[in-house]
Amino acid sequence: MNPAIPDILTSLDFVLIEFTLEFQEPFDLDEARMLRLRRDLRSAALLTLGEDESFSALFDPPLAEDPVALKRYQRPGPSFVLRPDPRRCGYYDSGDCLQMTVLFWGRGIQFIRHFAQTMQTLGKSGLNRGEGCYDLLQVDARELSGNAICLWSGGGWPERFAPPVASVAWWLDSLAVLDSRAVLEFVTPARLLSAGRPLFRPTFANLFPFILRRVSSMVHAHCGGADIVPDPRVLQEIAQGVEVLSNDLLWRDWRTLESEKGAQEIGGVSGRLELCGAGLAEIGWLLRLGSLLHLGKGAAYGAGCYRLDS
Repeated sequence: MNPAIPDILTSLDFVLIEFTLEFQEPFDLDEARMLRLRRDLRSAALLTLGEDESFSALFDPPLAEDPVALKRYQRPGPSFVLRPDPRRCGYYDSGDCLQMTVLFWGRGIQFIRHFAQTMQTLGKSGLNRGEGCYDLLQVDARELSGNAICLWSGGGWPERFAPPVASVAWWLDSLAVLDSRAVLEFVTPARLLSAGRPLFRPTFANLFPFILRRVSSMVHAHCGGADIVPDPRVLQEIAQGVEVLSNDLLWRDWRTLESEKGAQEIGGVSGRLELCGAGLAEIGWLLRLGSLLHLGKGAAYGAGCYRLDS
């Protein structure tokens, strides 16, 4: 295993689940609709689950009880992450199918069935504000090799799913080490706020603290209170030494928010960073985990998704 990967990651797991939806009416899936499932999905979950443990574990994980952890970690996000594919945007006719991939992290794995039932309920009201009604046809677990294992294809729900889990450490060790060069590219816009103000053209030095906070808080909240980075200052110092060869990150508006005060454009950062430097080998594992968990506001619902190439 890459010596830079912390040993604690050998005990952390995630699962990729693919939901197959068959539209019952024409639906135009654009980027704005793809990234705005939060309200409708939560409403469907409340109808399906009520406000029980499964709802809280998936959508509203509690704050840390330890005052030190409460101060150190940001408010934990949901234990799932929607993995959007902009290439799947477009017009869908009645009878067309859409595959939606969702990552379940740590403790969230045991609540996959509850999420699947929520997806079935959501189909009756539609993906976005009453539009895009669908039937849930199938639920598959997607192995890292690409193989799909069917967990459900209609009928009654099993008591619980037993999907093949992926060890975070094994996944990291299967990827190329980011030893001297990396390209970080946002697949969906990332809305990053600092002191309440958007970062319109962040540098890598601006981005790294967001990655560090997102990963460490998701590990602590959903993986048994694990402390993945005992001293964040060490990694921050390493990140400061990473050189940026090119930066074409730009702010892009992707939706309009209507309110009593008028229309407001909502956007996020898109584009790519080209990085180099020996420090990449030491912080590469953290950048990789950030690519699983996304960044910024709405990260669990598909925003702030980025990919890394070496």
